[in-house]
Amino acid sequence: MISFSRHSTLLRVFLKPLTARILLCCVVLSALLEVLALLEEASTILARHLGVYGLVKYSLLHLPTLAAEIMPLSVMVGSLFTLLQMTLSSEIAAMRASGLSTFNMFKYLLPAPICIGILTMIAQFWVIPPCEQALNIWWNETATLSNDQDALRGIWFRNGRDIAHIEQVSAGGYHLKGVTIYKRQPDTGLLQKTKHFSTLTASPSGWISSNDSLETTIDQNQDKGETSPLPQTFPLTVTPRQIINMTVEGTFYTPSQIWDALSGHIPSSLPASNYLMALLSGFFLPLQMAVMLLITLPITYIPPRAGLRNPLPVYVMASGLGIVILQGMISALGSAGSVPALLAVSSGHIIAALLSLAWVLRMEEK
Repeated sequence: MISFSRHSTLLRVFLKPLTARILLCCVVLSALLEVLALLEEASTILARHLGVYGLVKYSLLHLPTLAAEIMPLSVMVGSLFTLLQMTLSSEIAAMRASGLSTFNMFKYLLPAPICIGILTMIAQFWVIPPCEQALNIWWNETATLSNDQDALRGIWFRNGRDIAHIEQVSAGGYHLKGVTIYKRQPDTGLLQKTKHFSTLTASPSGWISSNDSLETTIDQNQDKGETSPLPQTFPLTVTPRQIINMTVEGTFYTPSQIWDALSGHIPSSLPASNYLMALLSGFFLPLQMAVMLLITLPITYIPPRAGLRNPLPVYVMASGLGIVILQGMISALGSAGSVPALLAVSSGHIIAALLSLAWVLRMEEK
């Protein structure tokens, strides 16, 4: 009974201030980033005559992405402030005097970043994708209505064995301009035929093309082709929602959508390595949060009398930022396919954990 009461007391002492500071840091940092994002897009939103409603809608749909991206840094900063305050108020020294080791302290702190990591993973997989896709549809529709041609992007994508190019996507994916589909021979990959549509418009019966749509068939020698008109109703297998999703900058998909893209069941505009990185990075979020907490443990070795004159908090902050930058660089290599996705996702966390453990053990020896 005494042991259980002691554990529950220690959990309350550590988890309550740690969780509160992590969430506070997330709110503050997300708000700052949202203000910067609004400053960048406010002129476009106001130029489209969307007013305050447009600013609020953009902020609400964009906020979950910012909060998930900033959460690892929030865990590190919140843990740093929590442990620093407990160290300077001699709480850590009193706990050590009662027999609590540094790694036992880490054990009591660990549930907070693990739970936050799981919640962030859920948000990244099932909250952010619909928000980003809704934002992109709204952004494309308002650009179409205001004739903002620069915002109407084109895309390249794979649909099975075919490769397609769309010069311009408008009306939330329901109107396409300059669509060309390249069909290749399955065994050699050589160009077999092309289908070009000046415009395609989605309707309940399928995609309706303009009258000048042409199909070019290439002969086996690849030296000449024969053109023929195409029917006005074309059975394009890509839906407007899938098209608008591929115009999103980044890989914001649910796990089922990522699996469908990797298996070729839905069209994809990115290499397979991007989808693997998006899937694995979400699953590794709880581990990443735990590592960010582990980085801050050396703070507990500051002598209470030293106060803020000790440079250790600066070193810890610099180490955390360095790990974030290192992981970002390795993730970029993984997205490009230069490094296996699993290695790219885990290597930065493993390096950070080993360096943090070595740092803590060295402080223990002093």
